[in-house]
Amino acid sequence: MLNLSRIASRAAGACALALALLSPVHAAPVLQMSAATSATGIDLTVRAQDVTDLYGYQFTLNFDPALLKAIGGTEGSFLSSGGSTFFDPGSIDNIAGSISFVFDTLVGAINGVDGSGDLATFSFDVLQGGFANFSFSDVFFLDSNFAEISIEARSLVAQVPEPATLWLTAIALFAVLGARTRRARTL
Repeated sequence: MLNLSRIASRAAGACALALALLSPVHAAPVLQMSAATSATGIDLTVRAQDVTDLYGYQFTLNFDPALLKAIGGTEGSFLSSGGSTFFDPGSIDNIAGSISFVFDTLVGAINGVDGSGDLATFSFDVLQGGFANFSFSDVFFLDSNFAEISIEARSLVAQVPEPATLWLTAIALFAVLGARTRRARTL
């Protein structure tokens, strides 16, 4: 004999499982950094991942002042892809090792941006080689309704080359480019 309540219970469980598997998975928003060596120092890019309706943000970037000297910051393309923005690269304190209150916001009554992208890039001169610690503090993200967006802020440890290594790389690059230019003129 069929037990209808047992069949109904299993059918409901199967439906719940199917809905759970078919529902889109939303990753938690992340604030992270990546470092790249340039001819004169280090460029640090700050990136937001998997955000929804990002309208504005603020953070303080902390770095190792024994190894690096902050030069300045520029706005990334992510937030400005949603419309006009107002960006401030923050206040540099090379003694404490911080760039305080970096912020950017969309301007006007518009929706925020969705997805992932670069928020800002910061340039540093190298004072000494080693492993530099970068971290965030005072992190605050807002959506277009001015509600706070919860975001995981990840720190970074990056290898900083010795200053002489950077100069040798730059000299080699200029030598290669100069040889190409001279070769092109003689042909």
